[in-house]
Amino acid sequence: MPPADASVVIPPAPFQWADGAEYSQSLRVGEFVFVSGQGGFDQSGTVVVGGMAAQTRQVLDNLSVILAQHGLSLASVIRLGVHIADPADYVVFQSVRREYFSPPWPVSTAVCSGLLVEGMRIEIDAVASVTAARHGTAGTEDPTAAGGA
Repeated sequence: MPPADASVVIPPAPFQWADGAEYSQSLRVGEFVFVSGQGGFDQSGTVVVGGMAAQTRQVLDNLSVILAQHGLSLASVIRLGVHIADPADYVVFQSVRREYFSPPWPVSTAVCSGLLVEGMRIEIDAVASVTAARHGTAGTEDPTAAGGA
């Protein structure tokens, strides 16, 4: 019999526009929460206007909402998978990411992808830890100063 914490926990989807998409927006398995790729969609399911910066902020806000269902925040994120439609937008993504994350940074993979929804410029999936959190203040802390890597 598997340990009690090995069960899969799937909370209700916070974004109702994704109900018919046949995937879980997030699930918890043991000490990890896996969040499906999130686009820059507002509460109505419409891609936000304002370009890459606005969509990246919306994606990260959406990730925050989903993680909160598990009692977590972006500080618990240990991995990001980033899909960007135009490689020229990567520097914009980096700039916005610094508003939401701080050292030690989550591990990350970024690729240029053809995204499925017209106007979508970015999609991000995440893995968060229930038992550990990254520490630091965005843009101000050297991760090696406190013995970090």
